Amino acid sequence: MDNSSAQSGNSDLNLTLAGKQYAYESLSEPARQLVAAIRASEEEMKSIRNQLALMDVGRRALVAQLRLAVESPEAFQRLQNPETANASEPA
Repeated sequence: MDNSSAQSGNSDLNLTLAGKQYAYESLSEPARQLVAAIRASEEEMKSIRNQLALMDVGRRALVAQLRLAVESPEAFQRLQNPETANASEPA
């Protein structure tokens, strides 16, 4: 949480907000709902960061394929059609 955090102890849950500690159980229901919304937001942000990381891997693979297509079109063509490349090789 930005400028706040929740830490679980044994049975008590504490919230640190702007350097002050609060017992989760002592928070009002609207405050608890806000804590839940912040946690959900953080989980969604984590998920989106993971998705972006996967997209970056895919983008890098596409860039590598583009480089091969530009620098060695024949090798790129063989990579795209392995059946055709194998069929033209003598047995």
